[in-house]
Amino acid sequence: MPLEISAESASAVEKWLKETATTTGKPAYLVVYASLVNGRSWCGDCRAAEPFVETAFGKGEDVVKVVYAGEQGAWRDPGNVWRKAPFSVQKLPTVVKVDGNGNLSRLVEEDVYNPRKLDAFLKG
Repeated sequence: MPLEISAESASAVEKWLKETATTTGKPAYLVVYASLVNGRSWCGDCRAAEPFVETAFGKGEDVVKVVYAGEQGAWRDPGNVWRKAPFSVQKLPTVVKVDGNGNLSRLVEEDVYNPRKLDAFLKG
């Protein structure tokens, strides 16, 4: 499945991830990026990660949603919905993997654009 940009609520995304992973028996993924400002992410690490994420998920076999955590002010707000459980994203970008048991694991910041670490995370 290609990357699917989602405007769904965090609770809807959580439900979808868990249902998809348990139903298919394959991990489901969420990519959390900084929001776009003037057509590009305000976050340098997010910009660096985009081509690696596109390549990793471009094969079309994984279930992947993309959400934007907000512009700088909204992202830095401790009440930001993506900072709260169950996602608990603290740095951008973050790739969240949900396994068939509903367990969440994360790959964070520069590790997302490290091809070796990204590949190991997706295979692990």
